[in-house]
Amino acid sequence: MRKTLPVIVVFLLLVVQVVRARETRQLKAWKFYPAYDVSRNPQMTDVVVPHTWNLTDVFQGMKYERGTYVYEHVLTVNERQMKGQRFFLKFDGVNSFAEVAVNQQSVGRHAGGYTAFCYEITDKLHAGDNKITVVASNAYRTDVAPLAGDFNMYGGITRPVWLLVTDEDCISPLDYGSSGVYVHQDKVSPEQVALRVETMLSLSADNEDKTLCVSIIDKEGNTVSEQCVKAKGQSSTVEMQISNPQLWNGRKSPYIYKVRAELLKADRVVDCVEEQTGFRTFALDADKGFFLNGEHLDLHGVCRHEEGYLTGGLYNEESMSRDAGIISELGCTGVRFVHYPHSRFDVQQYDERGIVVWQELNLAGPGGYNSPGYIKNPQLEKHVVQNLIEMVKQHYNAPSICFWSLCNELSFKYDEPATFLKKLHDEAKRLDPQRLTTLAICYDQDRFQGITDCIGWNKYFGYYEQGDGVGRFMDEAHRQAGRQPIGLCEYGAAGSTLQHGFDPIVTNKIHYEENQARVHEENWRDMHQRHYAWCKFIWQYADNPSSIRDEGDMCGMNDKGIVTYDRKTRKDSYYFYKANWSAEPVLYIAARRFTRRTEPVTDVKVYTNQRQVVLYVNGRRVAKGKKDDIGRVVFRNVHLREGENVILVQSGQLSDECRCTLTTEKEKKQNHQLERLDGAVN
Repeated sequence: MRKTLPVIVVFLLLVVQVVRARETRQLKAWKFYPAYDVSRNPQMTDVVVPHTWNLTDVFQGMKYERGTYVYEHVLTVNERQMKGQRFFLKFDGVNSFAEVAVNQQSVGRHAGGYTAFCYEITDKLHAGDNKITVVASNAYRTDVAPLAGDFNMYGGITRPVWLLVTDEDCISPLDYGSSGVYVHQDKVSPEQVALRVETMLSLSADNEDKTLCVSIIDKEGNTVSEQCVKAKGQSSTVEMQISNPQLWNGRKSPYIYKVRAELLKADRVVDCVEEQTGFRTFALDADKGFFLNGEHLDLHGVCRHEEGYLTGGLYNEESMSRDAGIISELGCTGVRFVHYPHSRFDVQQYDERGIVVWQELNLAGPGGYNSPGYIKNPQLEKHVVQNLIEMVKQHYNAPSICFWSLCNELSFKYDEPATFLKKLHDEAKRLDPQRLTTLAICYDQDRFQGITDCIGWNKYFGYYEQGDGVGRFMDEAHRQAGRQPIGLCEYGAAGSTLQHGFDPIVTNKIHYEENQARVHEENWRDMHQRHYAWCKFIWQYADNPSSIRDEGDMCGMNDKGIVTYDRKTRKDSYYFYKANWSAEPVLYIAARRFTRRTEPVTDVKVYTNQRQVVLYVNGRRVAKGKKDDIGRVVFRNVHLREGENVILVQSGQLSDECRCTLTTEKEKKQNHQLERLDGAVN
């Protein structure tokens, strides 16, 4: 025991040193007031960051505030804390323009609300209380992206703020808001992974020996590779190999490794940064689609905004984790993050669930609306390029991300964007040669063709678009694209859980849930066997606030989600796709919320991944049916009785039941008389 005690003590000291090497503190408590209040003592409100002033604007219909506000935080430090230490302020996101000052001294300005940025504030601090001021604005301006979009751009410090306290020598947090640690995967196979771990450094000018040690740690906590090099200059790179690795293989096996970079000075750990990554290969074929680790993967899923119910675009881990769970349960193999870079925590949910991610730059266009998505402006281009660099560097190690999207639905109504998009493509490839670039378009394929590695179409056949269907359109687009892979990255229709009917009508105020399901069935029937389409992404996962919309059952809401805004209801369309995508048993009666019926003869439609289904109506067995190739069993000409009807379906041990009421002739006459009276009074 006497012999082992000193070893244990040394080990514990090393652990303490690692923990103390970098202090990371979240700054949550802030004061808040409007920027126009320049009085000596403005009326301040206590708020908790992440924070937005638009939190309840969704319930105000088509208006939401785009203004400027001031946040203040008092940071207290003592002389002992300041000795030999450095202080950094890191913002995970301020939407959409920020000016930062410490003790009334400017620290920096940042444009773009969806990427992190970091400033060193060591020379601005003094012992005692220090005032941090952030002026945040989501006001419209032509030099800050996005210029347009079918979504609300929430103002405020919408993601966490961190105080980082480090030694004089540290792993730099100043490389475009990233962790400063980049895992370059040079060769990946089931037999071996060859990689380089590049670590950005910020070192003092003294001549002490400094060492950078990098460890790769598996899920079980075993160190599978470890290398040390002399730390010098602005970065050091460690070359490493792993034999017989566990590959990140999508939903089959989303294996995650931990990468730990430690900076040592005289054998003492002075800084430590951990990242997570996974090893995989991926590729596209213009005729065969997407391949992960050499195997074809049908990339289907949803488009998703980083916004939960009543979170107003705020960073909210509970909401993001819940959404990832619902999307995973649906059976998605991919997800498109729209229309801006989503946070690291959000991306990590899909890393860990094995769902391939399309991560998108905040260069969003107007689609069919009267607004520019791009105006040739040197300041706009400068900050969009910076946001691209930030997006790539901050998410560089995420195994789920296979695509960097450069824009969504830019048009040629204003300035021509193709030249700038080529510049963005080149910059993305310089930063990250392995991942694929893409963009989303809704017209003008010839103008966008060849700019990126692949493209995606936003097309709404059966809803906005008429004609022979999306399949024929995609076939022609595929022919015209040649060797450039194409996908379908938006399709769908609006659907309200409060509006019901079987008429295939599309009006501004009538959004039948049953019509939404019909459109999805028709689109998936066309697309499910077209393997050249490298992606098939539904618009959209959940209903999302959008101040430009006055339609459906709620003003200010885009209700094309297959899940309601509050996440309480999964619409019929959700279960249609679950029957097609999920390995879990599915048996679901569609049109179940269409509870008041007037027609005595109807069809009963069931979504299922079971082979056969038996239908019972009011306790009587009616028919047996077989599933078709897109997960449906349709029972034709089912008779209902006046009053309440109980509809039951069974398949083996599975069953589902719903109820509807057929209006009697007497009730019809009474309703008709009431309508006539109402008309006479009006």
